Amino acid sequence: MTKIILCLASGAAVLGLAGPADAQIRFKDVSEAAGVTDLAVNSTGPTFVDYDNDGDIDIFVSTEGHREDDYNRLFENQGNGRFENVALERGVDNKRSLSRGAAWGDIDNDGDMDMVVATVPQTRGPAFQPMTLFRNLLVETGEPNFENITRSARLMRAGSEDDERAGGVSDTAGGVAWADFDNDGLIDLYHKNADYEIDNVLFRNMDGSRFQDVTIASGAGIQDKLSESNSQGSPNWTDLNHDGRIDLLVTNEADRNVLFLNKGDGTFRDITQKRKAPRGRPFRNPGNANGACVGDLDNDGDMDFYLPTADQANRLIISQFAEKGEVRFKDITLESGAGDMGGARGCALADFDNDGYLDIYVNNGGLSNVLINDVISMPPSVQFYIAWEPAENKLYRNNGDLTFSDITAKSGAVGLGIGSGVGAADINDDGFADLFIANRTYYSMGKRVGVAQTNQLLVNRGNGNTWVRVALEGTTSNRDGYGARVKLVAGDLVQYREKTNAYGYNSGGDPRLLFGLGKQRAIDYIEVTWPSGKVQRIESPGIRQTVEITEPA
Repeated sequence: MTKIILCLASGAAVLGLAGPADAQIRFKDVSEAAGVTDLAVNSTGPTFVDYDNDGDIDIFVSTEGHREDDYNRLFENQGNGRFENVALERGVDNKRSLSRGAAWGDIDNDGDMDMVVATVPQTRGPAFQPMTLFRNLLVETGEPNFENITRSARLMRAGSEDDERAGGVSDTAGGVAWADFDNDGLIDLYHKNADYEIDNVLFRNMDGSRFQDVTIASGAGIQDKLSESNSQGSPNWTDLNHDGRIDLLVTNEADRNVLFLNKGDGTFRDITQKRKAPRGRPFRNPGNANGACVGDLDNDGDMDFYLPTADQANRLIISQFAEKGEVRFKDITLESGAGDMGGARGCALADFDNDGYLDIYVNNGGLSNVLINDVISMPPSVQFYIAWEPAENKLYRNNGDLTFSDITAKSGAVGLGIGSGVGAADINDDGFADLFIANRTYYSMGKRVGVAQTNQLLVNRGNGNTWVRVALEGTTSNRDGYGARVKLVAGDLVQYREKTNAYGYNSGGDPRLLFGLGKQRAIDYIEVTWPSGKVQRIESPGIRQTVEITEPA
């Protein structure tokens, strides 16, 4: 079933009208006017969702709280260019917890969006919140309030007494992301851990209300593969070889990344070290990678990887599957011009000028060259380096030939700060991707140290290029359509997207897939390959609208 929704920009007076018919990328900072600045709140990453099913995009921001008023933010879109923080009212505040990222997904396929929040144990103060699973009660009660179901859902590692006591995963989270790895129609969860001696964990969704730790059985752990595991940033789920089985990239700090190929029998194999295809040898780089951004940067039909790396140049690794017919990759960082060395923490891929090619935004935090113990009171056993001075972010425009141009200054997207996560979404429904940038503010013993930072909301002022949005709803597949692959053909412009829910440093993007169309005035067709294997084709949908596609029953 296909449903067409005409879209008009809301809150134009506050968020900015589209500019003249050109292909420029220009942003306007509307943070204060929109009500999302949050001075000196230690934000870690934004995610986007329509949590109340009212048709507009809301923003969730996880925070590492250190003060009484530090808690997660749920910014509800008021439809007039402003947002209201309703986290306390809706029950997703996790007050005084140290939250590090979140991921949205409909765990029970009931039609409203649930959420998991990754957390860090408190070293002082009240008992910390473990990783928390919030169930949305909108369908059941008519109100989009949330219920903490972590304990009843059994989001605890097998045999962990600490998890049993805490009621959920109780070690330092590095990131979380949903995917249906076994294609049973229910989304499963991968949890990355930042403690050196603690493994990551894969939770299988059993029935929409209970989960089971299948890490050992699936082979998705990393402790036996690395000398020093410290998994940071969102896990990255993507189908490397287009076989309908979702694969997994796990990035690490202080050791290599790990690329897992889904074997289709509930298990994964590490292909990072392999010399023959399928191989992922460019991912062996032992940099401080903070997740990755995955997208088809050259419109050839396979997904490429951009890795924000805090201690060296960011890596651009392209897939050669479309050309070679086998899983192989190539690091083109140097020749691409996108290898910024600004101490990256987060990234976002989006077609900011709607020319048909994905651009790259990097949230920089500066080089990690200050020992945390010299500026923040920490236990002697905890020693690592942090970024202390603000840095400027980068916006790279895709030139269409796998090279990129730095247009940060003239675009108005500089965003000076100690960056963490960043996400892209069309928050005002004008057809152009906007940016929400999270920044860190450091605290020691409950008192602020260093420079006070704020969140930033940058609205894309647009241009004359056309666009279309695609919203997916699975039936046999998981309701969110995570793992679905969408192909769009408009004349000689062919593009591909893959639907996911987390990327970069613990951030997420627009739940709808936004395609820029350049000067095209018509679309030939949109083709969806669902995780179930069904292929659905929509002929000649219109432009400048949202096309809602429901998987055939």
